[in-house]
Amino acid sequence: MIESAKYSSGGLVIATINGQVMTIPDDMENRHRAMIADWEAAGNAIEPYLLEPEAPAVISIPAVTLWERMTEAEGEQVEAVMQTQPFRIRQIFTTAQTYRSDHELWSLLQQVATELFGVQRAGELLAQS
Repeated sequence: MIESAKYSSGGLVIATINGQVMTIPDDMENRHRAMIADWEAAGNAIEPYLLEPEAPAVISIPAVTLWERMTEAEGEQVEAVMQTQPFRIRQIFTTAQTYRSDHELWSLLQQVATELFGVQRAGELLAQS
């Protein structure tokens, strides 16, 4: 009994037949592929191969670059907001050599920049170097 079938990236069919996962060439002379054709004729479908979405690239900005991109007034605004954060967060923020989009505090940095300067300016400040 065919339980499921799905195309692989190479055009093979990965099927579960009688509880066993099998890799089957897409060749009708193969007995398992012929079984799958009968299964399809009964109203079932082989799932298409779908590309896995690529993980977003990690943005890494040297801390000095972020501060260089800001005007003096922008820097002071960010500093004022950061002073309201807990000690641990302030220490991480002030001692970091880079700011990375895969770090737990990236969302805070995005939020602060967006709320203070708007989406466009936040994008400019936090763009990959």
